[in-house]
Amino acid sequence: MPAIRRLLIANRGEIACRIARTAQRLGVTAIGVYTDVDRHALHVSACDEAAWLGDEGHGSPYLDIPTVIAAAHRMRADAVHPGFGFLSERADFALAVLDAGLAWVGPPPALMAALGRKDQARALARKHGVPVVPGIEAASRLPADAAGRAAALDELADLAACLTYPLLIKAVAGGGGRGMRVVRDSRALRDELGVASAEALSTFGDGSLIVERCVERGRHVEVQVIGDVHGNLVHLGERECSIQRRHQKIVEETPSPGLSPPQRERMCAAAVRLMHAVGYSSAGTVEFLVDDESGDFYFLEVNTRLQVEHGVTELVTGLDLVELQLAIAQRKALQLEQKDVSLAGHAIEVRICAEDPEQGFAPQSGEVTRWRPPAGAGIRVDHGLHPADRVPLHYDAMVAKVMAHGRDRAEAIGRLDRALGELELSGVASNRSYLVQVLREPDFAAGRLTTQFVAEHPPKTAEPEELDLAAAALWLRASALTRRFRNNPWRPEVTILRSRSGPAQVVALEWRGANRFAFGCRPFDDPLLTRPPTADREVTLVDHRADGKAGAVALEIGLARHVYRVAQVGARLHVVHAGGREVVLTEQSLLPEPRRQAAGDGAVVSLGAAVVTAVHVAVGDRVEADQPLIALEAMKMLSIVRAPRVARIAAVYAAVGDAVQPGVTLVEFEPEAPIAPTATPAPRGAQGAS
Repeated sequence: MPAIRRLLIANRGEIACRIARTAQRLGVTAIGVYTDVDRHALHVSACDEAAWLGDEGHGSPYLDIPTVIAAAHRMRADAVHPGFGFLSERADFALAVLDAGLAWVGPPPALMAALGRKDQARALARKHGVPVVPGIEAASRLPADAAGRAAALDELADLAACLTYPLLIKAVAGGGGRGMRVVRDSRALRDELGVASAEALSTFGDGSLIVERCVERGRHVEVQVIGDVHGNLVHLGERECSIQRRHQKIVEETPSPGLSPPQRERMCAAAVRLMHAVGYSSAGTVEFLVDDESGDFYFLEVNTRLQVEHGVTELVTGLDLVELQLAIAQRKALQLEQKDVSLAGHAIEVRICAEDPEQGFAPQSGEVTRWRPPAGAGIRVDHGLHPADRVPLHYDAMVAKVMAHGRDRAEAIGRLDRALGELELSGVASNRSYLVQVLREPDFAAGRLTTQFVAEHPPKTAEPEELDLAAAALWLRASALTRRFRNNPWRPEVTILRSRSGPAQVVALEWRGANRFAFGCRPFDDPLLTRPPTADREVTLVDHRADGKAGAVALEIGLARHVYRVAQVGARLHVVHAGGREVVLTEQSLLPEPRRQAAGDGAVVSLGAAVVTAVHVAVGDRVEADQPLIALEAMKMLSIVRAPRVARIAAVYAAVGDAVQPGVTLVEFEPEAPIAPTATPAPRGAQGAS
């Protein structure tokens, strides 16, 4: 086969940048693709050349196979790398690439078709002696017509009645947590099947589902394999991926801290046996669920692509998986035997996502006012952000991956903790502080990980310390403090700050000359400030920087110096101590604000930035509690906004195609006496994400 000289990367963001780096190192021209939303994205400039695909609309150009193939021809590419997500697991895309006379950087389309569907992959696993989770598979592909789909889902619900609850619904053609639902009782099964099928149909073009027993206290462990077209295949160890939210991983590491050597050997052998049997070539991952109580493992699925978390495997093996993929795509033999694979040390990765952990990890979008990735020994950052950028709501919430490699797990955790403390991402809410919380959890340090980890260790709201409040007040007021005090030296400057869950605090500042200030804090329970706080603690303002809505402040108190990064995100002030602690504050007026009606009392609002994909109600409709009102999609997540109570619709402010921001009212209800609420369902579990 001719050598690959011009590689089209059919993806965006950090993975496009990462693939381009390897291609360029090998002397291959990297060709990016972009839409109107991505015109100024980092991956466009990181590639040597780039092709415009079109405008984002109801269907993304990134998912339009003829458009991508036309771009490859237009740019004179001789190969296509799909990255992950988007078209990476679409066998019809791989076939179209090959039919166009281009090299496909991935496994053969027939293998992708066989392994990409979870039902067929389960059958292959059983055939080759790999245990699978007990479950029910649909007899055939879900019919295209609405009546046929409804009948097939009714039949699947009836068949699943023989399984023990809780159950897990999965899209047979999917991955990444899409089309997955946990069901805890028979009453919810049929509705959840309908939602999961609709999500799978819109995402993967196939709404077919399987239903499995949900192993709630399980570990998600995957084995990385690499094989060539000549029958050579090896595994590169396993990765622990149990820490997930919305069925999507946020922390991955290798080796797994929960596997014994015999378990590891059996699992890796099972993965190799399965992939050898099907004649697999290119990079792929065999995913398993380990029952935390029995130690038994079950086959989940095969991912026929590069994984998001491939970087940790590269850190411990010293191999470049993209380089190996490119060599295999050129039909070169894998210059690697199992005895040559050496795993050194421990590596951990966290996914930095634009989302709000305290609002159910709701996706966020908007301007990035400052991005500065960390660096240092053992640290690797894959990202797709300019120092000032924008996170669009059209794509995945992940904006970067931070990895740490150490001689052992403790060193890797320490390096990653330090790196997250240095990382700066201002302008949009992110999960950085929650990831710091995870790394510092005793259960994480002890390696006690299951797919219930996030549910058992939910995001904690950090309550501000007095010095945090002083730092925020000084950052807000420092540029004008001395002028004000010269005009009225007897009046302290006061700032009222409220955290997300605690009471408002009054911070008093007094200028003591030069760069010295005194401060004091007390709860805000006196609107007239007849009893202002006593400013009796002195600090020295060592540094104060304010660049638009981001900056820093450094204080000395006693013999200790404290450095803070500060960023304004809308009305919120994010104050991050150099040690990693982050508090979110809102400045409040001296006068009490009128009480706002809670969203659940008379309206429902959007928790995150999203696009409206369906409106199920109209003005005048009477709705029951938990009835679907609005469907929203953001960053690969479909969510259904439901009625909090029995009510009549007074107004609908959303239409299909609307882009809505967090806090926007979607539906208002007429005043009506509420009916006693039903019991709140238990938190959903998570099992087996990609």
